[in-house]
Amino acid sequence: MSDRDIAKKLKTSQSTITRTRHKLENRIIKSYTIVPDLSKLDIKLIAFTFANCPLPTSEFIENAKKFIEDQPNIVFAGHGEGIGKTGFMVSFHKDFSDYTDFMRNARLSCKGFGETIESFIVSTDNLLKTLTMAKAIESLLTSVEKES
Repeated sequence: MSDRDIAKKLKTSQSTITRTRHKLENRIIKSYTIVPDLSKLDIKLIAFTFANCPLPTSEFIENAKKFIEDQPNIVFAGHGEGIGKTGFMVSFHKDFSDYTDFMRNARLSCKGFGETIESFIVSTDNLLKTLTMAKAIESLLTSVEKES
């Protein structure tokens, strides 16, 4: 949406929206990106993969970073805490065969931790809601406007 359209919707001035957007772009927004229809790109599976590495060595961390950087189908990854796991990644796959090849490479790249890797696989045919930030951003803009 344009700043003018957002201003009309929120019943405020375009300059207020532009100023708020600039603040967000400087502090919060890393980039603007599209959210494609994954099924139209022949992406059939999304894998949410979790692993446990209680005391990662610097060698393990470097191997994991390299693996993640070398895999264009990994869209999100990091360290975390919960369900007995300390790391996660989200990846897109054309089919189950592509996913199994990916997991084999993941286990080989993260030697010694293969037995702690678990995945939750979702068919893109079964998505209830696709990734979108529009409503969250609209809500954020509304709350920022109220504070101004």
